[in-house]
Amino acid sequence: MKESIKTLFESIKIGRYTAKNRIFMAPMSRYRALEGDINPEITTTYYAQRATAGLIVAESTKINKGSGGINCPGIYNKEQVASWKKVTDAVHRKGGLIFLQLWHSGRASHSSILPEDCEVVAPSAIPSTEQVMTFDGMQTPTPPRALTTKEIQELRDDFEKANEYALQAGFDGVEIHAAGGFLIDSFLQESTNHRTDAYGGSLENRFRFLSEVLDDAINVWGADRVGIKLSPVSAYNNMGEGDVLTTFKYVISQLNTCNIAFLEINEEMPFSTLTEEKRAIINELQSLWDGVYIANGNYTAESGAARIEQEKASAISYGRFFIANPDLVERFRQDAPMNELDVQKFYGGDHKGYTDYPFLTENALINK
Repeated sequence: MKESIKTLFESIKIGRYTAKNRIFMAPMSRYRALEGDINPEITTTYYAQRATAGLIVAESTKINKGSGGINCPGIYNKEQVASWKKVTDAVHRKGGLIFLQLWHSGRASHSSILPEDCEVVAPSAIPSTEQVMTFDGMQTPTPPRALTTKEIQELRDDFEKANEYALQAGFDGVEIHAAGGFLIDSFLQESTNHRTDAYGGSLENRFRFLSEVLDDAINVWGADRVGIKLSPVSAYNNMGEGDVLTTFKYVISQLNTCNIAFLEINEEMPFSTLTEEKRAIINELQSLWDGVYIANGNYTAESGAARIEQEKASAISYGRFFIANPDLVERFRQDAPMNELDVQKFYGGDHKGYTDYPFLTENALINK
């Protein structure tokens, strides 16, 4: 092992657990769920192959049938619970930790992929221009309808039930997806929340929905088994406009009072580069956070270890590296070459580009 990356292999306390290393697997949608938003058997293999990660955060998972996303798994009924239980059992047999990311797409969706009795909804009727995947290819999202106060409460109930189902499914905890311009993020940011009721306007009001969802999650799990994901400077789904520094300084000040397991920040989107201004915002927000900080975004082994050494992160979550390298931890340890990433098989399909990436040795899956 290179001396420069040894920090990645140190254990770390995350809530009530101790992660065996600081090489975490980021949540990544792979769009392989079957009819009924149920995982196929290959999903069990996919996550079990990667159980050497210090922590797996499983992909964005629907909290109700109207959450959006093409071929995304759900966690809103017993059949889905059963399919996830196979995954968590397999990961635990390999000695891994796995949290589930709870998600609703909000305005980043298209009516053609929703059930007939569901609509694209958001805190305000502000459309996104970032194309989304549909059964007919990439399309501009359907303009959203603004949620009523009653519907917001119903969504809160759906998140709470999803937490209960995730617990039944054997997960070690949950990550609330409040990033990426999806539902909760669009409540937080002033550019997408023009409400004038208790859920809009002031910082306190824009934070209210996340606060309620978090309170309910803590009631189910305890604070030490709940994480949050944010993306303060990301432009994905037309976000990151306005005074994001003030917004997320407030969000972090509130989250600091909750003693949650971790905060994951999407610092930089794939195939992009942060401006100095945005990097300064990320660094300031990180310095304000009191707990475990998971940095996400274009890190290598060396740059990730350096960020931990600089005390600007507690752990690093890797996405594309884990897609192509199920034994990523061992590859980092041995400074071994990485498998070539097949971008064309990121989303949808069968086991190809999903569970067929080779290990360093033929028996690695058995022995690790």
